[in-house]
Amino acid sequence: MTFANNGIKAVLFDYGNTLIEYGPRQVKAQYVALAKELSRLFGHCDFSRLKAIRDRQALAPFHNGYVENDMKLITGELIEEMYQVIPEEAQIWALIETRYRAFVHATEVSSDVPSLLIRLRDQYRLGLVSNYPCSRSIEDSLKKTGLRHFFEVVVVSGDLGYAKPHPKPFETMLDHLKLHPEECLFVGDNWLADIQGAKRMGMPAILISQYAPYGEFKPSDGDHQPDATISHLSELDALLLS
Repeated sequence: MTFANNGIKAVLFDYGNTLIEYGPRQVKAQYVALAKELSRLFGHCDFSRLKAIRDRQALAPFHNGYVENDMKLITGELIEEMYQVIPEEAQIWALIETRYRAFVHATEVSSDVPSLLIRLRDQYRLGLVSNYPCSRSIEDSLKKTGLRHFFEVVVVSGDLGYAKPHPKPFETMLDHLKLHPEECLFVGDNWLADIQGAKRMGMPAILISQYAPYGEFKPSDGDHQPDATISHLSELDALLLS
């Protein structure tokens, strides 16, 4: 299926594991940074316990109606579960800052992504819709990778209180662009958040499998199917560029 002459006016992207790799390797690096800071603040850090708590927190929005995590609340919860203490405000913010720095440090972009976005921008408006509880992390990593200027609009779940596949992130993007769902093509790696979320809104969607996901969401009976599946971002050239 090709989309170039199918009424598509905007191409919307997920961020992690779509435009950049953010899978097991990057998540582990973030956990290592958190463990180091926890050890400094409270003493020995049980890394396996840290990982179990953070893994559970990362998936929590998918089990509570897609309500996005609150950074202060989950950070305080992490400290309390790890050390059975009520953390001070300064300790919570120190850990949040550690997580922010680790996220931005871990983000890298391959050289073919900017060149693809340059080509796409000649024919389409571009936007980004990302699930992450800290919008500063997303915005500053986009600036670090040099990708921010490509996107007319960036929507981050942490600013809205709801995560994809909840309609709120998609509706917010559509409101900013003043476009209808069928005029926006969504590209993402997450079967539930990206593909089901976009298709439920009435958007065509492309599933990408270029990077190993950190959390895997398998298809269920009755799910929407992607309009196309690609294994590398470069395959968008053939689908989108006339």
